[in-house]
Amino acid sequence: MKKAIIKGIAFLTTFVLALVVISLFVNKGNADMTAPMSPASLPVMAVLKNGTEINQMSGYTIQMDTAGMRESITTVDAARQVDAVVHLYGQELEGISYELRSIDGSRLIENTELSGERQEDELRVSFRLKDLMEEGEEYSLVFVLTLEDGRQARYYTRVIEADYQLEEKLDFVTSFSEATFDAERFLEEGFNKKLETSADGDNSTLARVDIHSTASQVTWGPLKVTRKEEPRIRVREIAPQTASVELSYPVSFEEDGKTRYIAVREYYRVRYTGETMYLLDYEREAEQYFTESAASLSESALTLGIVGEEMDFKESDGGTVFAFSQAGALYSYNGADARLARLFSFYDGDNSDMRTQNSGHGFRILQADETGNVTFLVYGYMSRGRHEGTCGVQVCYYSNALNVVEELVFIPFDRSADILGADLDRLSYVNGKNDLYLMLGGSVWHVNLENKQSSLVVSGISEEDYQISKDNSMLAWKSAEKNELVFMDLVSGEQTQISAGDGNDIRALGFMGKDLIYGVAAKEDIREDTVGNLVFPMHSIIICDFEGNVLKTYAQEGVFVTGCSIAENQINLERVRIEGNTVVAAEADQILYNDEIPESQNQITAVVTEELETVVRILLDSQADPKKVKLLTPKEVLFEGSRETELIPEDSPGRYYVYGPFGVEAALSSPAAAVRLAYERAGTAADENGEYIFKRDRLHTSNQIMAIEGRAADAQTSSLAVCLDTIFQYEGLVRDSAYLLERGEDVLEILEENLEGRTVLNLQGCSLDMVLYYPDREIPVLAVLQDGSAVLVIGFNEQNVVLMDPGTGTVYKKGMNDARSWFEENGNRFITYWGGEE
Repeated sequence: MKKAIIKGIAFLTTFVLALVVISLFVNKGNADMTAPMSPASLPVMAVLKNGTEINQMSGYTIQMDTAGMRESITTVDAARQVDAVVHLYGQELEGISYELRSIDGSRLIENTELSGERQEDELRVSFRLKDLMEEGEEYSLVFVLTLEDGRQARYYTRVIEADYQLEEKLDFVTSFSEATFDAERFLEEGFNKKLETSADGDNSTLARVDIHSTASQVTWGPLKVTRKEEPRIRVREIAPQTASVELSYPVSFEEDGKTRYIAVREYYRVRYTGETMYLLDYEREAEQYFTESAASLSESALTLGIVGEEMDFKESDGGTVFAFSQAGALYSYNGADARLARLFSFYDGDNSDMRTQNSGHGFRILQADETGNVTFLVYGYMSRGRHEGTCGVQVCYYSNALNVVEELVFIPFDRSADILGADLDRLSYVNGKNDLYLMLGGSVWHVNLENKQSSLVVSGISEEDYQISKDNSMLAWKSAEKNELVFMDLVSGEQTQISAGDGNDIRALGFMGKDLIYGVAAKEDIREDTVGNLVFPMHSIIICDFEGNVLKTYAQEGVFVTGCSIAENQINLERVRIEGNTVVAAEADQILYNDEIPESQNQITAVVTEELETVVRILLDSQADPKKVKLLTPKEVLFEGSRETELIPEDSPGRYYVYGPFGVEAALSSPAAAVRLAYERAGTAADENGEYIFKRDRLHTSNQIMAIEGRAADAQTSSLAVCLDTIFQYEGLVRDSAYLLERGEDVLEILEENLEGRTVLNLQGCSLDMVLYYPDREIPVLAVLQDGSAVLVIGFNEQNVVLMDPGTGTVYKKGMNDARSWFEENGNRFITYWGGEE
């Protein structure tokens, strides 16, 4: 009864609000001005390797930031020959050219007009890049197509002159993929031996398999599937021995006499020695296209099929309405009206070519109300419609009463969809007053959806400076001007401040529901270690609500908290003790928080079936009648003029982009965090200029920086000063590091001020195995020990690490395992630098 009353109140409230919104909508005079989304019109390009298409490129009608366009890379031989194809889709071209640029796009190296050979609805071009490239260095290659209507479309890839045996690697990848549809062939050709089957593999679902899965699971288990198209091949990274390759394609299967379809993405990381091909990593994601018919609905559940359980899903307060995304489309279900609507999709029955199957877009469901209205955003590459050929954020409103979708605002973005998605993963929220809040480029923005005006809420914050609640409705950050936290309720737009108090400093740690968790540390306890890393020991942990009511306090005499993690209703605390000037680890502790975290009323569940294995369903909050369900495809509202709002970024801390199997995994301000994640995901980390700072690549068997020799510390020059002087000498500089240290500068300041043109990387917390990447490329790594002394890591072989130790004045070898343990005991406090060239 109580639940019914709550749902009734929620329905009445949202119904009144919906009437207001619909009234405004109709009064715009465009309620009858609707049309289907316009079809795709831009050509598609691809590179040809021995007649096979790779690195398919979509066209951009705006000039993108080249440094942020890293989706693919193509190798060329010493003749620098490039072959490419343009799929015209009925378009006529007025011209075609290419630009060769530095990887950051700032330097134009070549700009050349092209001609091609027309073959039906294709144009094939073949040309040689000029002898202006450095072998082994990456460049940006941009094709520019001028269409007959005057538009220009730009197509981006990277290119490198190198013999990295790409053809052999692609042959293995495509053969492996073909064999996954034939279990006997998979075994006969020995692909099962390439797997690393173990207990780490999940063999219960076809939605995701990996290198640890069984051969049976990789070959689709009991399900008989058929590949419907040749795979689209994308080379994401390439190195002398290794390559990372993505394949994407649709497959079909039969169910209850009907043909169903699944979108598939495969990731391969391979290593080829010239004799043997190794499979270093393999992942396959499968996402079934939603069955848009009453067959997907029963009285108690909506069946989604073979999909991952992590999906974008949001329901109304009363649970009557919910929205979800699946395989590139967005849907809503209204239990009160028995309506199932496809709110947005680039592909449909009349638009199903490779352009609309582009996976470069995603959704964020911002709001769903009890009357069936849904506010959502589409982000990424726009493959058709009014913003075709752009990347950005399109915020839309679905009116259930009128069955139309209206664009509220469009925010252009000049980098890849991957980077955009990494930012929106952190914050995207809209409240009932049509206030939109987004995180882009390390800044939080407010956009009024009615007047399209935008403003900065806060800029230049790094990951440790802010916290966001799970539902995105609460935000807290450390003020740059005052010693306080700013706590913001995005529902109301109001802010409140939380002071650290005299003699204290303050840090936001997270949220439990809508309640803020923060810590307070005495300024006298806060210190920098020798490297310059901040040690922030908090004597009190406090949980409070937005009104400032303290709900819980944690404090223990002599013990300090340095960080925490949150799992459901438990807060796990990392703790230390301070003994003199030394910080030592203490046992972890927990805070149990009993405030109820609300659960969804429509539950996403997994059901095991005989043929499809694990199938995902949404258990409905109230019973449905499948016979009465109405399937809707709303049209778009037409309007005059533009609803575009450009967000002009301010200066913010440098960011590092981590590229994993299927694109950008995260955008981070900490180089150490970026390197750790890139290592974990067997990927790469690049800075904002597109330059690598790290690759998870195979190291040489051994390497040593021979130009660095032993040098001893003495009474006037500490081991740390000797290491710094040695780095400067190696780079052709003369500096008095002892003097710089004596006047109070820390290591990071000294290196940043004197290594001009280099990016200094604080890699504290990275393991020895991670930082060996740098001496492998002739870059020394500074390791600062707990007692303030230092050594340089200048080389390695399979059993040892080579160190320059000013304490002994020698270069010597230390066993790899012993060195790992030694550096771990000393906090893995590494610092190195990067010059952007390998």
